[in-house]
Amino acid sequence: MKTILTLTLATVLGAVTIAGAEPLQVVCTLTDLGWLAEQVGGEDAEVAVLCPGEYDPHFLPARPSLARALGKADLLCYNGLDLEVGWLPVLLDKARNPRVRDGQPGCLDCSLALATVLEVPSGPVSRSQGDVHPQGNPHYLLDPRNGVRVAALMAERLGELRPEAAGRFRQRAADLAAALEPRIAAWHAAAEPVRAHPLVHYSKQWEYLADWLGLQLLGAVEHRPGISPSPRHVDELTGRARAAGVTELVAAPWNHLDAAAKAAERMGAALVVLPAAVGSQPGADGYPEMFEVIVARLVAAAGE
Repeated sequence: MKTILTLTLATVLGAVTIAGAEPLQVVCTLTDLGWLAEQVGGEDAEVAVLCPGEYDPHFLPARPSLARALGKADLLCYNGLDLEVGWLPVLLDKARNPRVRDGQPGCLDCSLALATVLEVPSGPVSRSQGDVHPQGNPHYLLDPRNGVRVAALMAERLGELRPEAAGRFRQRAADLAAALEPRIAAWHAAAEPVRAHPLVHYSKQWEYLADWLGLQLLGAVEHRPGISPSPRHVDELTGRARAAGVTELVAAPWNHLDAAAKAAERMGAALVVLPAAVGSQPGADGYPEMFEVIVARLVAAAGE
C-alpha cells in the first residue's frame, strides 16, 4: 500500500509539473515562420519574430534587442538557404545561447522540410553574379504547400523539446494542413486568368509562387540579385515583354519601386506590388491572408 501511495503521489506531482510547465520560448527569424509557429505551438509556446514583415529579410540590422531575444530562446526556427546569412550568425554570437546553436535540438533549419529546392546553382558562384544563394532559392514560403510542410517539421521538433505536448503539436499541425489545403486548391484555381500571359518580376523572389500557380516568369528586371540592372538588359527585357504580351510586372514592397514602375510603363504592363511576407503590407496579417492578397491582386491586374 505504501508503494502504491508513493507511486500515485509521484504521478500526481508529475501531472502538476506538466500542467504547470512554462511555454517554450520560440524565436523565428521571419514573420511567415512566426505565424506558423504560433499555430503549431498554441498555448505550449510563446513566439517572437526577429525580422519585421516590412523589412527585406536579406538585410536586417543586428540590434542588441534581437540578440537578447535569442538569448532566452528554447528553439530558433530560421528560413535557411543562406537567406539570413548576413545577420543571424552575428546575433547568435551575441546571444551566447548554447541551446540554439547549429547542431543543437533548439536550432531548426526550416528548409529541411522542402521536397524540392529551386534554382540550385550548377556551377561556381561569385559576387559578380549578385546576391546568388549557393544552396538554392530561399523564398520557398511563397508556396503555401511549403508552409504546410514547415508546420509539420516544427511540430516534430517542438515535440522533441516538450515530449508531453508532442501530441498537441502534431494535432495542431494536422489541423492547420486540413484548413489550408482546400484554400490552396481554391487559390490555384482562382489564378487561372493570370496564366494567360507571362509575367516579369523586378527581382528573383517569386519562383516558388510561380511554380505553385503554374505561372511563366519571362525574366527579372534586376537579373543579378542586388545589383542595379544595365540599360541594355532593361531594353532587351522590355522588347521581349512587349512581344510576349506581358501585362504584369510584380515586385516586393522593399524593391526599388520607382525603377519598377518605370520598367512596367515601358513594357505597357501594370506594376503589381505583392506582399512578400506576413505583415509586409496591409491586409496580409496572416499567412493565408497573404495569399488571398497575392492572388486577388494578380487576378485583378490580369483583367485590366
